[in-house]
Amino acid sequence: MQINKVYLAPMEGVADPPLRKVLTAHGNYDECFSEFIRVTDVVLPYKTLEREVPELKENNARTASGTLVRVQLLGDNPQTIAATAVRAVKLGAKSIDINFGCPSRFVHHGGAMLLKEPDLMHEIVSTVRDALLPEIFLSVKVRTGFLSKEEAPEIVSAIAVDGVDEIIMHARTRKDLYSEAALDWSVIGRVREYAHGIPMVANGDILSFEDGQQCSEAAKTDRLMVGRGALSIPNAGAVLKDGAEPYTTSEVLKVVDEFIQELISRRFQEKSVLDRAKQFLGFARRTDKKLVEFFKLFCRENSVDKARKLIETSISQDEN
Repeated sequence: MQINKVYLAPMEGVADPPLRKVLTAHGNYDECFSEFIRVTDVVLPYKTLEREVPELKENNARTASGTLVRVQLLGDNPQTIAATAVRAVKLGAKSIDINFGCPSRFVHHGGAMLLKEPDLMHEIVSTVRDALLPEIFLSVKVRTGFLSKEEAPEIVSAIAVDGVDEIIMHARTRKDLYSEAALDWSVIGRVREYAHGIPMVANGDILSFEDGQQCSEAAKTDRLMVGRGALSIPNAGAVLKDGAEPYTTSEVLKVVDEFIQELISRRFQEKSVLDRAKQFLGFARRTDKKLVEFFKLFCRENSVDKARKLIETSISQDEN
């Protein structure tokens, strides 16, 4: 199946502004997402939205390479989420996503915890849709259930509000967290009828062109979302849509070094720079066995200069 849209996922603690900038420059994504922005019983200040999504002010809601950034909100108060969404639009947001998919144990009444409350999800989605102008794109991100994927039809029915533009489904339940064995893309395909024509986006462990094809066939959709696979394959959008060759080990390391330089330019502390680079490489080694031993060496470095020198040496050896 031809894949027509590929999105970069809103990964908490991963897909922050510097990483969005770097990955969208390489990935050929149709859109990327902010990390979830938590909304409580207070409407978020404009300055908070500008801090979390600086692209709103800096580049008309786009990354430096021109990829649109969709603002993702998480919470359980329909009115404050809706009002915060309106504020995001006033700052320049063109699209909003509501998060009912985050399985974090630190989110006590929001994210995937609300999968147990379809009536509340429906109220939140309806209130946000009513508050926004029709031209503002609205999507909703969910999982296949809280405890069981048998809950998926009720979940999709609850959020399939008139005017919703996309439903994004991670192919695991909240109980499953990120279990490889529990992944089931076919659930997405089986609940399409409950979406009443709203396009579905499939998400979950898409790590290669072959994964994308299998996911698309099982989920019966031409729209995919890539999460941590984007760190394994920085050009994931081009791979999935166009069949491009995944980046080589050297090319991945060049992207890691680019990310390090971006963090330095934003005045991240040295330890944070090293930790974020290790995080990137930790995911990248999942699909590139050459990076397994390199990752072990990299983790021993305690200075950015030495870490970058190690990257430079490895690139030189790999290319020669």
